[in-house]
Amino acid sequence: MAMQAIGQVPFDLDTSYRTVIDVQYVNSVQPLSDGKLLISGRVRLPGENFYRGSARLLSDGELDGSFPPFPLTTGNGEIVRWMDGYYVGTGGGVRRLDGTGLIDPTFILMNDGPYFTSLQGGDYHVCPDGRVLMSGAHMLDDPIRGFQGLYSLIWFSNTGYLDTTRTHRFCNGVIYEIEEQPDGKFLCTGTMTTYEGQPVSRVFRVEADGTLDTSFNMGLQPYGEAFEYHTLPDARVLIGGAFRLNGSDQIQSLLRVHSDGSLDESFTLNVFEETYSNAQIPIVLGILPLGNGYIITGTFDKINGQDRGGIAMVDLDGNLLPEPFNGLGCGGFQDGVTFRKGLAGIAPTADGNFYIYGSYHGYDDGTTNDTTQRMVSRLYGLEVGVRQTGIGSLSVYPNPTSYAFTVSTPRPLQGGVLHLVDAAGRRVQSWNWPSDSVSSELHVRGIPAGQYTLALDAQHIRVLGKLSILPE
Repeated sequence: MAMQAIGQVPFDLDTSYRTVIDVQYVNSVQPLSDGKLLISGRVRLPGENFYRGSARLLSDGELDGSFPPFPLTTGNGEIVRWMDGYYVGTGGGVRRLDGTGLIDPTFILMNDGPYFTSLQGGDYHVCPDGRVLMSGAHMLDDPIRGFQGLYSLIWFSNTGYLDTTRTHRFCNGVIYEIEEQPDGKFLCTGTMTTYEGQPVSRVFRVEADGTLDTSFNMGLQPYGEAFEYHTLPDARVLIGGAFRLNGSDQIQSLLRVHSDGSLDESFTLNVFEETYSNAQIPIVLGILPLGNGYIITGTFDKINGQDRGGIAMVDLDGNLLPEPFNGLGCGGFQDGVTFRKGLAGIAPTADGNFYIYGSYHGYDDGTTNDTTQRMVSRLYGLEVGVRQTGIGSLSVYPNPTSYAFTVSTPRPLQGGVLHLVDAAGRRVQSWNWPSDSVSSELHVRGIPAGQYTLALDAQHIRVLGKLSILPE
């Protein structure tokens, strides 16, 4: 391991943190208030002959031995924060966890309820009251209400039972990913060509109740899948994944569309490459808005011919930035069956740092090449060298709010990022701050009620404000 003693720099590797995970991958993380980290995926430690679905790591990356060795069926999918606890996907369903990551018995195993049998798992969305919308392709047998057969958008109560007050939706394939937009509509992607008998693209949009939104149409070939969405304040959508536009053989990993689904031609279409496997499909799996751009993660190792091992930063128009991620990034490994290399995402922490996570051995940030890094690593945050400012505080109105609010600064700032921080110091949402702007209108739909701090980081200064969110 080559190391050099230098001062802390934002996004440089924190070599004091490393896990002992051997194989195979981590696909979701949630920082806890005590400095520990809840992770899920398919992980095995050296000397063990079984895979864990979820685990808890100490502040230095070591395994928390007091956390039960939950199997894969307990939860190995996305972790979503809700109130003082969490939800976690299980492949064919969803489990609810308490604030420490242990199973909440008040939310049943979905298969234990009547009418529902899990088959092909997909994604899920948690409503503010704890209800769950789940995608995939699952069997319903509710003859009283007429829901019998395969369904792909299914609603559940906040106790895990099938919600018999909702209209469940079907298609001729599997819906793998869903994402709620600020107006309550959902972007969907999967393997279908029709949705409730109507033709759809590989990415389509539905209303809050699941009816098809025919005003949104993306020109995609019947190939590929979207893995990540980010809806902008002007309703344009940044989409990461792997797909082909109609009339093109080029795989697109990151693009931007207008609110009607048409391609935004002002956004740069970079050339992503994945050169280390037989599949050679570069995929963008994660998008984190930050300052005047976006951090993107995935299975790529080159962008426009430049080395970017699973992580890169682009500006607001998609142009690849020369830093901070200009090292070789994550390294690969052979797990006995396949060669793995990639980052599933990057998550900010309450103390200003970042966790990257995925399926990799080793990480090179351009200064330090630490070959002992495994599946989860910690990067130094933007707070290195950031000072609080005396220019005043943020103005927030209406306050309290249950949906939309406007934030104003005492003077224009040259871009930045606004964080919403809960009472425990956890960042629950981040927004880009427009350059040369003194105000921005934002939405908090789906965020639990409570007292929050707003922290705007821009130009190496920090401006603070308070926000109260009411129940919807």
